[in-house]
Amino acid sequence: MDIISLSALGPSALYSLIGLLAGLLVIAVIVLRKPMPKNAKYASMGILLAVFGVFVLTLYQSYNSELKWDDTGVSLNLPLYSQDFTASDIDWQASYIADLAIQTQLQPKWRINGLGLPGYALGWFKLQNGNKALLSVVAAENGTQKVVIVPIIDKDYVIMISVEQPDTALALLHTQLTH
Repeated sequence: MDIISLSALGPSALYSLIGLLAGLLVIAVIVLRKPMPKNAKYASMGILLAVFGVFVLTLYQSYNSELKWDDTGVSLNLPLYSQDFTASDIDWQASYIADLAIQTQLQPKWRINGLGLPGYALGWFKLQNGNKALLSVVAAENGTQKVVIVPIIDKDYVIMISVEQPDTALALLHTQLTH
């Protein structure tokens, strides 16, 4: 089984997510202290708890994200957007590295369904060129933003992931061609 670990959250995304969680806690305290009917209070706290849980799960899973595969299947483990494919669904040879700072047509334009924080894009996005992509992209700190793009055969989207060492990851993906 081959495994590529995805990039962890950068400081700006981490601080944004922690700030969001802190904001939800402040809202929870306000709801608890505000005089309101019990049913409304319980409903509000239930919704806040569910949203808080989703963001905590996203934070936790973002540090365990990976792309793994063997001869039969491929598994993309992302927070909230995990996908499984057969090995024949992936166009291994067409996988490539793109620098989003240079290839601006591949930058996310519209979030269809996902999480967009400063320094982190996760979920389904429409790209500048009009194509659809499943993203787990962390902002780079050195001015370049290299991502690995993995096309899916017979689907109308690509997978775009940030990894620590894109050249090594791409070489590992291309070794799948020899299997």
